Amino acid sequence: MYICVCKGIKESDVESLGRAGITCPNKLASTLGIDDEDNCCGRCLNNINELATIASREHKRHCTSVPIQT
Repeated sequence: MYICVCKGIKESDVESLGRAGITCPNKLASTLGIDDEDNCCGRCLNNINELATIASREHKRHCTSVPIQT
């Protein structure tokens, strides 16, 4: 599903960032480029907390599914 039509960002992009450990709303916005007022309408910024929740959920899922090597 597209989250930002201006930038062509999909939910899977946010999930990928979550797996990489990027879950902070400000860091998500800057990494995705949705804080660019000149080239983005800003609607997705209204939902940045939801995007952070998606990223955090995926980060948690990724961290618990990685096998621990001893």
